[in-house]
Amino acid sequence: MSNIPGFGRDALLTFMAEVGESITKFHSAKAFAKWLGFTPNNKASGGKVLSKKTLKNKSTLPNTFRMVANSLGNMKKPNPMTAFFQRIAYRAGRIKAITATARKLAVVVYKMLTTGEAYEPTKLMRDIASVKQQQIRQMKKKLLKFGITGADLGLFPNLEGA
Repeated sequence: MSNIPGFGRDALLTFMAEVGESITKFHSAKAFAKWLGFTPNNKASGGKVLSKKTLKNKSTLPNTFRMVANSLGNMKKPNPMTAFFQRIAYRAGRIKAITATARKLAVVVYKMLTTGEAYEPTKLMRDIASVKQQQIRQMKKKLLKFGITGADLGLFPNLEGA
């Protein structure tokens, strides 16, 4: 766990103190993130959603994950988690990006501990490639919707003089 960017000795000790030696008491990564309070708690009445705020947790572990996520957001050295943080922060704001990145970290930590595999940022790099492909598809769709061509954008030289 210490090879995850931003995860230092203090975060590791807090994790061990709160969770213990075994993380198997949580049946899934989703349950672990829910226990930490990183998933929305949808309150509904009569089919109408009243609130989507995350649950409060008196444990120090969620704050530790949030501090690690915040440090990832402040990093200058590029890595997949920092790119994820910046994407979410651009779209939804820094506070929501901290919670989303903390949830992603919790899932990564859970999967590392249950499978016994080390943290590999190359697996997250595939995520960045899929995001890039998704953005390209969205741009193409918008260009078609508005009828914009490459010549309108100045991508192709004007062939009138040839």
